[in-house]
Amino acid sequence: MTDSAIAVIGDIHGCYYTLKKIHSRLKNVGEIYSVGDLIDRGKYSKAVVEFCMTNSIKSVRGNHEDMMIKAIEKSDKFLGFMFKEAEHYYYNGGKETQNSYINSRSFSDFKKFKQNIKDLGHFDFINSFPLKYEFPKVVISHAGIINGGDDVSILWNRRTPAMLDKLQIFGHTPIREIVYKENYYSNIDTGCVFNNKLTAVIVDVNKGVITDVLEENCDENDVDPEAEMEL
Repeated sequence: MTDSAIAVIGDIHGCYYTLKKIHSRLKNVGEIYSVGDLIDRGKYSKAVVEFCMTNSIKSVRGNHEDMMIKAIEKSDKFLGFMFKEAEHYYYNGGKETQNSYINSRSFSDFKKFKQNIKDLGHFDFINSFPLKYEFPKVVISHAGIINGGDDVSILWNRRTPAMLDKLQIFGHTPIREIVYKENYYSNIDTGCVFNNKLTAVIVDVNKGVITDVLEENCDENDVDPEAEMEL
């Protein structure tokens, strides 16, 4: 591996056991990154966040982190009353994240969850995620960057990304096999939380090329028999 080699992991969504497996295979890389959506939907969001903190995995902000941050920050301003941001987050996978922290999926326990994730330092860690990481020939974001895009589209976009002078690496839209178009983009969200697999790529950030692809099938401990991939 060269000094310019990094690893980038696709959407994890609480799949802790699969994350540990793929992380153990990431050797001889300078740093490890994630395209965001560490949390929600899967069973072990708390463990995933703790693992990323402990192992210095750098993540961009995904739309699920953004939903959680907005829900918690708005509840601070409105004295903990329930409101649309918290409800939106809760019904988009947030209840599983809450359950991983306080063993409750009850919407009435959102305030307890908020206090717990703050006390552990996990909220501040997640709130520090940038919208993108840029290198000489690579840019990492949660969703593909589009012409005229903004802070919303970089989290939610599902359109074909713009042609930049850098290789775009992102996730957000689950697919069964990664897409890699040389000198253009790569979508590395292979739907682990939908019982498919977790993908990581090794990237030369100075050349803008993927030099290796690693995959781990969803670990049996992370499998949800009711999950269906949204293609």
